Amino acid sequence: MLSETYRAYPAAEPLVAPRAFDCFDARAIGQALQSGEALAFLSEPEIHPGVDRVVAVFSDGRAFAWHQLNGNLAE
Repeated sequence: MLSETYRAYPAAEPLVAPRAFDCFDARAIGQALQSGEALAFLSEPEIHPGVDRVVAVFSDGRAFAWHQLNGNLAE
């Protein structure tokens, strides 16, 4: 159902979060994306010029979001 509503984000690369965000494990999320345990979707394109909001969704319903550079930065 998610894949019918949202656009997949194949270049998702979770960023390491500050220690205060101990629930966000960038390495584990990245591994889950590689193994297919989680799927990445574009939540909001261009939330700021050159930045997308990405969400990784796990089969158990957990989801994690981060902002990622998209290569569209104006020079």
